[in-house]
Amino acid sequence: MLDAFLPAITTLNISVTILILAAFSFFSHRKKLINTTGIILADIIGIIAFIFGGFLAFLTLVIFYIIAETATKIAKKDLQKHEQRTTSNIIGNSGAAIIALFLGQGIAFFGAISAALADTVSSEIGMLSKKDPVLITSFKKVEKGTDGGITTLGTLAGLGAAILIGTLYYFTISPNGAIAIVIAGILGTLIDSLLGATLERKGILNNTQVNFLASGSGAILAFLLSGIV
Repeated sequence: MLDAFLPAITTLNISVTILILAAFSFFSHRKKLINTTGIILADIIGIIAFIFGGFLAFLTLVIFYIIAETATKIAKKDLQKHEQRTTSNIIGNSGAAIIALFLGQGIAFFGAISAALADTVSSEIGMLSKKDPVLITSFKKVEKGTDGGITTLGTLAGLGAAILIGTLYYFTISPNGAIAIVIAGILGTLIDSLLGATLERKGILNNTQVNFLASGSGAILAFLLSGIV
């Protein structure tokens, strides 16, 4: 499936990629959305994605960034209060996807992005829920922002994000595997919540590790489910 990415590499796409990276770096620095080292790492990851997955893989990361930042802005409504992202955030959300590209697994790449985006959107939009979140392991009410807390609104938003990535795969790569990517995305965000409610709350894992494992789970699930659904 990775071969479907590669023919898209052209001189035009290289030029567009450079322009997008420049705009991304400028905007992220100016708005203080990501710290300097985070911007550099994100640029490197974007270049790696382009080299190993072509323009489509790069564009998928751009879409992830735009939607994730939009969800954050909607949830917090004030960019002055935006928590600046760091290298840890970049690694946690995109590390598994890049590994999938290194391994030549396009569908696993999409599965990882689906899970990472679903989790990010679920967490941010879930903060807008009028109802208190419940802990995924016990369904007892907890305060907003609690590790492992889930809401109906957030879960539905996460599902929407997973469907978006699945739809992108459907129309650009193949209808086969698109459903697997959607399932992997929503299961990935639930795995994130489960790890958050257990290992992260106990201090065994940090947020970066949880995000990496959850998106990695999305990659593996998409790969495994692609032969079934």
